[in-house]
Amino acid sequence: MKELIKLDNGEYAFSAEYTEQDNEEYRGNPLIEALPPMLSINEAYEQLSYIPEYNEKERGLSVLLRYHALTRLTRFYQPLEQTLELEVSFSRLMRNGYIHRNPKNKSHAETLLEMHRRLEKNEPLGLPPDIRKTASSLTIIGFSGMGKSSAIERILSLYPKVIIHKYPLNITQLPWLKINCPNDGSPKTLCLDFITKIDEILGTNYFKPGLKRESLSYLIIYIGQLARAHCLGVLIIDEIQHMLTAKAEVSNSMMNFLVTLVNEIGIPLVFIGTTKARQLLQLNFRQARRAGGHGELIWEQMKMDDNWEVLITRMWTYQWTKENVDITKEWLELMHYESQGIVDIAVRLFMFAQSYAIEHGYEKITPNIIRKVSEKYLKTLQPMLRALREGRLEDIARYDDITPFDIEDFLLQRKNPINMRDKITREKEKIAEKRQQKEISILEKVILTLIDLDINEKLAETTAKKVIKENKEISPQEAVQLTLMIINERMETKKVTANNSKNKRSMNTIFKIVDNGRKERKSAHDSLVRKGLLIAPLSDNKLF
Repeated sequence: MKELIKLDNGEYAFSAEYTEQDNEEYRGNPLIEALPPMLSINEAYEQLSYIPEYNEKERGLSVLLRYHALTRLTRFYQPLEQTLELEVSFSRLMRNGYIHRNPKNKSHAETLLEMHRRLEKNEPLGLPPDIRKTASSLTIIGFSGMGKSSAIERILSLYPKVIIHKYPLNITQLPWLKINCPNDGSPKTLCLDFITKIDEILGTNYFKPGLKRESLSYLIIYIGQLARAHCLGVLIIDEIQHMLTAKAEVSNSMMNFLVTLVNEIGIPLVFIGTTKARQLLQLNFRQARRAGGHGELIWEQMKMDDNWEVLITRMWTYQWTKENVDITKEWLELMHYESQGIVDIAVRLFMFAQSYAIEHGYEKITPNIIRKVSEKYLKTLQPMLRALREGRLEDIARYDDITPFDIEDFLLQRKNPINMRDKITREKEKIAEKRQQKEISILEKVILTLIDLDINEKLAETTAKKVIKENKEISPQEAVQLTLMIINERMETKKVTANNSKNKRSMNTIFKIVDNGRKERKSAHDSLVRKGLLIAPLSDNKLF
């Protein structure tokens, strides 16, 4: 098991463990040998998948719990062909970027010293050709909502944020760093964000109050020092299209800055952006050449093919309406038509349709509900979707930067019968909502565990609610144990009560006579008359 080392910010990092490489260029380089092993297609598929917890018995839970369970779909992730292609490209980009930055080599140390001297004197960096040729870039371009950022996040999760190399190297390695392009498209802001992010990850204090007043050239030198000191593997810049909102001189400044990062500091880059960003990267030939170093991945809307069927079929499992609907070719076609193959929209439609069906008591998704929620809740996206259906490229370009809103936020803040805090002040409502979300999260975990143990879903829900309500700081594990104990005690009590009732009945003479009479198919009245405990109608006999 890997050793964990505590950082200054209280977070933990992995101590480096070195694996001998089969690739000759990678062999003997501790920065590469400390990385997780390269993955086959099957291994990447398994590790990139994220399938949230689900039990079909949850359909029997209350409206509140099912409504909150829908947010699990926001964490659902199904790798597709383009995801696997990206994983291979990213793995190659990072490792190739380290080839000529081997801290064991004397020439590497000498190069760093020379670069440091040039940086201090504000001279051109002038990286040696062997480092320049291994620093390249990868570009991921596509519509908003196509899963570009989600895919890179899943791939980054395969790599540790920090790796600690002990003596004699004494290096704190950052395999990757991801930042967003600033809204103002300013390279100076990007530099400051870069420094702040490193401090956030490592618990360092590189960001100093006076940095905001420094020139861009100084900041480039500064982040170059940090990147080399911490052996940064890849820098990922998301939302690169924000540069288009900047003034021409600012945009040109950012382009030159990015070229410097690759050509002079030697950091491999990943650019992520909408289709407008492609125009931006092609403005500068040097950057266009660099961006193509490890490929340009164009993430277009999904076609109605096997990939689409795999995605929708896997997602279709997560139904919390009381009545399940099987996936069919008609459903696949409808979901594709309404979402136009944009993954984020397809997931939202599926969630909103279930939400609508649960709220309005239909308890089953139908084609009409899909169409209705599409028109009602995705109204701002309809012009873009119509443009996609009709293939009007000039209109599609106008809607390229539509940013998907937060699905989870939408589900949790909508007005519905579940909302019981309308008359409370806004601030108190926020506090209560955060607390409720924590309780709901624990409640869901506890109920799912109990259902897996074959406890009736209604009994599991009512008992778990009571336990969590009465024990505010209880952990999910403790809540499960306490709930199980209460359920077992109740069952034992019922069993004892039933046995006592049975014993009392068997000891009572009248009950015994009636029970014996039933065995002979006689009514209770006839059995008691026969034993002389009741007087037959019109009889002169007396009981006593």
